[in-house]
Amino acid sequence: MKKLAIILIFLLIVAKVGHAQYISEGGRFSVDNIRGCAPFKINITATNLVVGANCTPCNMDYLGNNTTQQNLLTFTYTNPGTYRMSVNYPNSGPDFINITVDNNLQPPFEVYTCSGSQVSIKITDQTYDQYFVDFGDGSPLLPIIKSNNQVAQYTYGSASPVTIKVNGKKNNAANNCSAKNIAFNPVATLPLPQITQLTAVDASTLKLDFVQPVNVQYKLEMATNTQGFVQLQTLYGVGTSTITNLNLDNNYYCFRLSSYDACNFINNYSQTICSQRLAVTPQNGQIKLDWPTNTAGVSRVDITRNGTLYNTINNGTTVSFVDPDVICKTNYCYQLTSTYSWNGKSVSLTKCGTAFSSNIPATITNATSVVEGDGVKISWIQPPLFTVANYSILKASGTGTFNFLDNSLVANYKDKAFTVGADQCYKINYLDLCDNRSLNTNPICPIQLQGELSDENKVTLTWNAYTGWNLGVKSYQILKYDQSGSLIATIDRGTNLSFTETDVDLQNQIVFYKVVAIPNELGILQSESNQIQLIKPVNLFFPTAFTPDRKGPVANETFKVQGQFVKKMELSIFDRWGAVVFYTDKGEGWDGFQNGQPMPISTYVWVANVTDISGKTYQRSGTVVLMRK
Repeated sequence: MKKLAIILIFLLIVAKVGHAQYISEGGRFSVDNIRGCAPFKINITATNLVVGANCTPCNMDYLGNNTTQQNLLTFTYTNPGTYRMSVNYPNSGPDFINITVDNNLQPPFEVYTCSGSQVSIKITDQTYDQYFVDFGDGSPLLPIIKSNNQVAQYTYGSASPVTIKVNGKKNNAANNCSAKNIAFNPVATLPLPQITQLTAVDASTLKLDFVQPVNVQYKLEMATNTQGFVQLQTLYGVGTSTITNLNLDNNYYCFRLSSYDACNFINNYSQTICSQRLAVTPQNGQIKLDWPTNTAGVSRVDITRNGTLYNTINNGTTVSFVDPDVICKTNYCYQLTSTYSWNGKSVSLTKCGTAFSSNIPATITNATSVVEGDGVKISWIQPPLFTVANYSILKASGTGTFNFLDNSLVANYKDKAFTVGADQCYKINYLDLCDNRSLNTNPICPIQLQGELSDENKVTLTWNAYTGWNLGVKSYQILKYDQSGSLIATIDRGTNLSFTETDVDLQNQIVFYKVVAIPNELGILQSESNQIQLIKPVNLFFPTAFTPDRKGPVANETFKVQGQFVKKMELSIFDRWGAVVFYTDKGEGWDGFQNGQPMPISTYVWVANVTDISGKTYQRSGTVVLMRK
């Protein structure tokens, strides 16, 4: 009651002053106000305050610019400024008074919600000499004199929404300046602050986003690492705060907000949210992430790699992670988002690292060689977990040292300098993308096939064992082709390295042979030797004597030259003087007669010109004894 009485007394004083009359410099007229905010209306309340100063008619110059209006007792100023107003009396001349018109400014003020349906008001304006607060519930206006502590508190009787108004006035001025209005809802309890996100902007800056109810004042507190909280900022009417001059590479920072009860000086604290001190460390074949922080309240951590969600850790206490899924010389950038139990999020800086590996890549274990007409082609199976920069091929002859031969970008190579008959082997290694080189393969020795013909045209084949496969050779097969290239036989030799064809093939004079090696391990191509060609000679058969007297066995009655693979034969027989006694190109034998006359017993010379199946020509000669019984 005492407080209310003081307010009423003050209002009575203000009301009395507000109705005071202001006398002109000559004392001849008065006005109701000499100062106010635009638009500012004044009234001349009297014009004949001095006896004998008759103002009929009166000429009024309100703007002081010699523009007069007769008997105008009311005037409204629309533009701010200072005006020298005058009233011109016909008998005694003009009388003056100064009028001041101020800018009509709404005084800014802040409304702080308190618990218990209370409100605290802070007028931040310093324009006016006096302010009036209307709490909006019908209570008397509260006057506040200009000072460094322009605050007021009030308790509402209900939670109904109101509009709080504040206007100001200068000393000796009319109370006509516009009021600033702020809507206000009294509450029984202040709401707790809600932090939505903490974002690392750069290495020295954090940005805090939060929900701030209207008319609630927040206090922002910060703790560095494990140190205690200190007040950092007072926040009002905003939903974000940027904190600078930090060191995120060496520290983590925790924040909490309080909704401050300015009436009762009580802080109501939010949950705590913290930044992460993210470090990215490339290690051999992996990248390690560490993020020391306060993990209280964290429910999960999402790891983003190169802009895409890579992994989620559903354990808020985890502060490290190893990424094994990396390729050396590749740059990876990581960012963490920690989600708290109340759905607030803390987003780290993006940190990058380039992966490396010093692991020796796996050795190539399976390589296949195919001997071709213009060299040897070697192909191999690349270990799948390693990416190749290039392959190196090494070559050795005989028991010599393996020396560098060439590079290849693909998993095969052809050596056109390979020579059948020379003992040549190869080794292969590769350089991976991490600049690590594999060990050499075991020697890769192509199969080299050799063949011989006996006097009876029997074929003997030999070859060297193939090396180049991890599990070795399962078996060798001999492939036999005719002159047209058609396969006529496949001969399985197991692990033997030779073969003799005991049955003479009288159908094919020209034959081709190749040896293939079949691997023990599935999925590997067979290895092939060089192909050899064998041309069997004709091998002529003939008697050295015969008895053409038609008295002995029929088999010895004629002289005939025969042979294998003969396509055409011309046979000539000569006597001792070189005269031709017999000639044929039909393949028949000589019966020992010439022109129907028996030839004498003697030794005769024969000459055979032979063309074999392959088209080769031969000349063979010999002697035969003609005998008679």
